[in-house]
Amino acid sequence: VTQLAGASANHVEALTDREIDVLKLAAEGLTNRGIGRQLSISDRTVQGHLANIYAKLGVASRTEAVTKALQLGWIELSGSKL
Repeated sequence: VTQLAGASANHVEALTDREIDVLKLAAEGLTNRGIGRQLSISDRTVQGHLANIYAKLGVASRTEAVTKALQLGWIELSGSKL
């Protein structure tokens, strides 16, 4: 199952469910190691997912990826954790 963007996506490639999971955790501020621990995958696997996400979204950073995913409605930020 994949998450697809609406017409405003301008041909953004769909992300896999796992890539969405990684992106959600990145949006929460977790490090690659933290994401890996949450998902029971290695740091290298997290890096691979992030590289795929960046390529699919046409971005160069974690911040850009999270911002674009928010704009596309693929992820939502939960309440502040202060």
